[in-house]
Amino acid sequence: MTCVAEARKLANFIIGLESFKTIYVERETIYDHMGALLTDITLQAGLNYNKIVRPRVQKLLLNYPGAYTVNFFNETIKCYGLENIINWRHPVKINRLNNIISFLLDNRINTCSDLKLFLLKNENRKRILEINGIGPKTLDYLLKLLNFDTVAVDRHIYSFVQLANIETKEYYHTKKIVEYAADFLQISRSCIDYSIWRYMSDKEYSKPLFDPQLKLELTN
Repeated sequence: MTCVAEARKLANFIIGLESFKTIYVERETIYDHMGALLTDITLQAGLNYNKIVRPRVQKLLLNYPGAYTVNFFNETIKCYGLENIINWRHPVKINRLNNIISFLLDNRINTCSDLKLFLLKNENRKRILEINGIGPKTLDYLLKLLNFDTVAVDRHIYSFVQLANIETKEYYHTKKIVEYAADFLQISRSCIDYSIWRYMSDKEYSKPLFDPQLKLELTN
């Protein structure tokens, strides 16, 4: 079965689900605060978003409103320590966040607008993927938070596609299936992404599935 045929099958599956709600959102969580944005994309992989990631991001926004550029966030880190700012001790994500900050500083990217402009070029997206620990899902998630119309394939999307009796071969193949399904349904790709996430979150599906971006880490 071709990718287009699988996308049509997924679209028909969605149409047949009475409990599936298509949620139209003009803007998702769009950031204009680099400290919060970088914390969000670094912590989200492999962790419960509502219980672990969101509270830390909200606390950072509340306690460090001035850390809205890379330069100011970096100065804040020097003063208070990254572990204290994001309430995280395990070194894997700490090192990853520091590596992202170094990359942005080296490329003179200071604001969310700077980063969005940088990511308009495909060659720059490839450069982001060279940062240790940044895979395609995290890149797509970053693009979503900067208001790009894309799908970030996570465990919920893998599970949902499998519910439609479609094989999830690898990240980019699954991504194309979901994006083409959005085209068939005449909705945005961000819309289908968020609608699937809400549907699967509400159903509380927790069956472990293959996710090439998932990394098991010790939490604090």
